[in-house]
Amino acid sequence: MNPQTSRRFRTARKIQAAAVTLAARHGLANVTTEAIARQAEISTRTFFNHFPYKEAAIMGPPPDYPAEASEVFVAGHGRLIDDLNLLIESHLSRYLGDREMVAQINRLAAEDQKVGALFSSAILARRAQMRELLKRRLPDTDYRKIEILAAAIVAATNTATRQWVTGPQEDLIALAREHLALIVGSAQLLNS
Repeated sequence: MNPQTSRRFRTARKIQAAAVTLAARHGLANVTTEAIARQAEISTRTFFNHFPYKEAAIMGPPPDYPAEASEVFVAGHGRLIDDLNLLIESHLSRYLGDREMVAQINRLAAEDQKVGALFSSAILARRAQMRELLKRRLPDTDYRKIEILAAAIVAATNTATRQWVTGPQEDLIALAREHLALIVGSAQLLNS
């Protein structure tokens, strides 16, 4: 990540933290973009340079898979599950210090239609990214299997994240690994 991209990302995360804090404290309907900008100690113009509206600020910067870890995954020659665990660890490690904020975002997505739609859209975008990574790593694999596997991977990591923010488990990475390992066992249920 170049310095300008890094600065832009940090500012977007600062805006997101302010938006989530204010929405949790006052309710999203009672929060304005101006209040978010004040809380983040930026101008309203800077807010709009990053996000088109307050609900987008709640969701923050796109939760894309880290570029470097993605390339390592694509080029990997180990067992797919082992390389996948490394990619997901790299992805989720960025959120380990934001457990409460992630919990608030999940609550807001459940309560607010617009945030919920953006949340669903982010999940679909991550699924598309995973599909592309799998296609690149496994170019000769039936595209239907790629699509199903991408959906299962994203579902497993989302379920792990929801369990992490609502339960007593402190180790998100261990939860994600556990949930990813369940994909094989879950598929075997089809033969029951």
